[in-house]
Amino acid sequence: MGETRESAAKILAYSPGRYPILVVELSPGELRTFYYETGYDPERTKPVSEDWLRENALGRHSFVEVSPPREIQLPALKDHVRRELLEEP
Repeated sequence: MGETRESAAKILAYSPGRYPILVVELSPGELRTFYYETGYDPERTKPVSEDWLRENALGRHSFVEVSPPREIQLPALKDHVRRELLEEP
């Protein structure tokens, strides 16, 4: 996954709360969860499917869908969460 470290990704959904989990599309069809606890490290993600996103994250666990998806550089995920989701300076 080293080549994606500096590339753009799309945030598709996030879990609300103090420690947001992000569902990010790295390339078409490649969805991964990024975790607050890991500092949104691309090397410490878990692959998920579109079905998991719809049925589990959005359907059962109250994730918030980002529509349209937010395109962002991977190294900026942590700052994005801090500013936009946690509303910290």
